[in-house]
Amino acid sequence: MLDTSTLTIAKIRAHLNDKVHDALAGAGAPDARVELAPAPKPEMGDVGFPVFALAKVLRKAPPLIAKDVAARIEPDAVIAEVNTEKAYVNLRLDQGTFCEVVLREAIERGERFGGDQVLGETRMRWMVEYSSPNTNKPLHLGHLRNNLLGASVAKIAAFYGHEVTRVNLVNDRGVHICKSMLAYELWGEGTDPKKAGKKGDQLVGDFYVLFDQKLGDEYAAWKATPKAEGAAEAEDKDAYFNNVSELGAKVREMLRAWEAGDEAVVALWSKMNQWVFDGFDQSYARMGVGFERVQRESETYKLGKAIVEEGLEKGALKKRDDGATVCDLEQVGLQGEKVLLRSDGTSVYMTQDLGTAEQRFAEHELDKLVYVVGDEQIYHFDVLFKILGLLRPGLSERCYHLAYGMIRLPEGKMKSREGTVVDADDLMDAMHELAAEELKVRAADGHAHVEGIDEAEVSRRAEAIGMASLKYFLLKYAPKTSFEYDPKASIEFTGQTGPYALYNYGRTRSLRRKAEAAGDDLSFDVAAVRQLGTPQELALTRKLSDWPEVVARAAENYDPSRIAEYVFELCKAFAFIFTDKENHPIATCEDAALRRGRLLLADAVGNTIAVALSLLGIDVLEEM
Repeated sequence: MLDTSTLTIAKIRAHLNDKVHDALAGAGAPDARVELAPAPKPEMGDVGFPVFALAKVLRKAPPLIAKDVAARIEPDAVIAEVNTEKAYVNLRLDQGTFCEVVLREAIERGERFGGDQVLGETRMRWMVEYSSPNTNKPLHLGHLRNNLLGASVAKIAAFYGHEVTRVNLVNDRGVHICKSMLAYELWGEGTDPKKAGKKGDQLVGDFYVLFDQKLGDEYAAWKATPKAEGAAEAEDKDAYFNNVSELGAKVREMLRAWEAGDEAVVALWSKMNQWVFDGFDQSYARMGVGFERVQRESETYKLGKAIVEEGLEKGALKKRDDGATVCDLEQVGLQGEKVLLRSDGTSVYMTQDLGTAEQRFAEHELDKLVYVVGDEQIYHFDVLFKILGLLRPGLSERCYHLAYGMIRLPEGKMKSREGTVVDADDLMDAMHELAAEELKVRAADGHAHVEGIDEAEVSRRAEAIGMASLKYFLLKYAPKTSFEYDPKASIEFTGQTGPYALYNYGRTRSLRRKAEAAGDDLSFDVAAVRQLGTPQELALTRKLSDWPEVVARAAENYDPSRIAEYVFELCKAFAFIFTDKENHPIATCEDAALRRGRLLLADAVGNTIAVALSLLGIDVLEEM
């Protein structure tokens, strides 16, 4: 006899699988494996499976096999009924047991519902690298997707049960950094973030844009001179910068001075970088993302030389006639060759990435290293992982590139040198303003409760709604998908949006407040939840039971969009009951036991919405 008080959602699934396996074995197919799935039609049952694949093994018609297997599955406290539909075996679960087990787990586990699924030997050490900005400009819309995606993947993996370290590798050195530095040195007039009244990253970004404008002026003036006639640089601005430009020469000289440790240049570099880091920290705090470790390329760019030199000694790499050390990519299934050390002995980005990866595996004993980087870098990571596997066997299999698509805007790709970038800060400000305006409109229509609260609270709610709109929209698409961001669509309170999820969470909290005010007992009660039984109540309970599996699939596929889709479906199922006052009264239900059962169902839904949104980095509001 099953003790339903000890059952969990996982144990119910295991019990069903065991019963089915025993029945298949009894029917003569002990090695058969079937996957239980929702029945095609509700009237057929809750879960089921086809037996077509057993026809060859058992040499019987599938409908006869189905009847034989079904007859061997005895109903019990979990299984209420077994039936067949042609070649399908369908199981109807005991609705009382099902509601008891699912709601108990959802309510008693609370914010850990669906989490901690990998334990012991299955628990792994993950590192997730994301953000990785340059210190010559503020974060933009593309960084927002990167940060929110990386942070969510890390949250989901940790919630699932893995040990996760979040890392940010900041590109704080190179020509692009020196462009901002030179512009400040030439035209900055001693300003700083406080004097300018700007965040440090925005101020440094202004100097990066200013440099490009000054370079453009210099380039235009040069092209008007006789020297430009017939010159290749007249058609190629980058070539002009590298070969002709006085500003370009000054930038390269500044980079050489930095590499040589020139005191004045290093001091300027440190000062401006710190302005940017301070600005980044403000943006990260607003996004709700963070890191256990921050690495800087100025500290890591020399890594990798040792592993390359070792590969050369062992014959895995070779030296070209010009002195460059290269990897023949044919030995790893690719074409061409990859330079790892230039002829002058200096390293390239690939070298640094090899060394950084090796260091991370050694220091953290990682089982998985995930790089959250745009899909334009797919080939780079393919080469990186293959060379890493060549030089350090066993490591490439533990690396994963989570490639994501571009966010399209009406004006096309985002750019930064021309100053047309969509800054993350500006977009977050815009979403706050849109949310504040929407609250006013909803209040006027009687749909938002803002009476009696001060401006600070209205602003707090607007910030929460604005950020929920932005985060949900950016995360509801599968990572590989490119899409166009629509701020106004993202702030809608209907459809697959962050505000819709917040609104339904608020509904569950409103029900709880009303119940508490009326003196209703909201502690878990078996008899009360066993009162649930309408098709809509059972469908909502089934949706709750799916949550642990959704978490598992999202973690294993590095895909927060599965969480976003689930919470939308959960909200839809709950909203149907919440708005059906005639057939599903909740707080006003006259039957005390059924009222308690429905309130507990709403409480479980609210808890699950909050957990799901937290994995997307979204904070809930008790009132909207």
